[in-house]
Amino acid sequence: MSTIDPATWLVAKREITEAIRAKAFKILLGISAVAIAGIIVIFHFASNSSSESVTDLGIVGNSVTDEAGLDALGDAIGSRIEVVSFADDDVARAAVADGDVDAAILADDASILTNEHVDLDGDSKLAIVINVLRSDLALNEGLGSAGLTPSEIDTVRGSEPPPVNSIEPEDDDGDDKGRVGTAMTINVLLFLLLQTYGGWVVSGVTREKSSRVVEVLLSTVTARQLMFGKILGVGLVALIHASGMVVTALVTAKIVGLDVLDGFRPGDLAIGAIWFLLGYALYCCAFAAAGSLATRSEDAQGVTLPVMLPLIAGYIIGFSAGGGANTLLWILAFFPPTAVLCMPVLSATGEVAIWMVVVSMVITAVAAYLVGLLAARIYARSILKTGKRVPWKEALSRKAAEAA
Repeated sequence: MSTIDPATWLVAKREITEAIRAKAFKILLGISAVAIAGIIVIFHFASNSSSESVTDLGIVGNSVTDEAGLDALGDAIGSRIEVVSFADDDVARAAVADGDVDAAILADDASILTNEHVDLDGDSKLAIVINVLRSDLALNEGLGSAGLTPSEIDTVRGSEPPPVNSIEPEDDDGDDKGRVGTAMTINVLLFLLLQTYGGWVVSGVTREKSSRVVEVLLSTVTARQLMFGKILGVGLVALIHASGMVVTALVTAKIVGLDVLDGFRPGDLAIGAIWFLLGYALYCCAFAAAGSLATRSEDAQGVTLPVMLPLIAGYIIGFSAGGGANTLLWILAFFPPTAVLCMPVLSATGEVAIWMVVVSMVITAVAAYLVGLLAARIYARSILKTGKRVPWKEALSRKAAEAA
């Protein structure tokens, strides 16, 4: 912390101490932890609650049907195939009629019986199973008609199938849909954190102004130090909150046996963390300036609306990447106020080169720096003005005069 101005760091430590002691922060941490844990538990049990699809297949006598092949077929279509043996055709027919089995291969593999009409041209799981069985039985009959003995038929059927190769290289990045899902999850967290802790900055600034505590604080530190110290302190609290949510998610997933890291790319988390820092620096400077314009807490919502609009727009447009990149998403990914939410999703589609992500980050970093300078000036000349709310137009139009 040697590179941070001591007075600024002193203000930051004050913000951290007050936040940790505050009942509201503890309640927020508790609610977040319960919500994250609840979502993971519900998702885990909901995904396992649906009954497994089972196709019951009856076989009369010693069928030459390969049961190992049936297991592989069931895995391929997502329906476990249970084989039930019957002594004769009559018993098998009765079982099919009663619905005890979905289909049965009658004696000597002569035919397949079902209890209702099956559209063999359809894509139902039972139709797939029956069509595979028909081909299997036809192959056995053909090999037998060609004069092969049962052992020779087994030898032919035991031949290894040829490998399947693709001329396209394997995608090392994994499933794009999984990446987009991860990016959207990060975006939701970014939006919630920026909105929540941006609100903390606004309420803190407004509260100190309305109670006139700021007048006492400005007797020992400058307005710039006070503003940036508050932003730094609240930002560190936000990182503590985010870390708590991540730890809660990992611990809960470990307890219920859910692999939340399956298909997860550490690079996505790193990019999300960078965008959080850039977004926080950009927005919370603007939130601090907005808070200095309000005299009462009731005025905070009105002065923060211009700051919230691009944040909400980026959050909403970011979800459009689920159907692929679009022109609007491309534009907003390089517009600083929305880039923090749009670029992570756009990069997850695989249509953005890494240098484009870096360019967007640099543009956003420059914008955050300029917004910080402007916010500090607005804060310095507005924080001591009481009475009525200071309009944005007035604060911005007097920038040059105040700077002089």
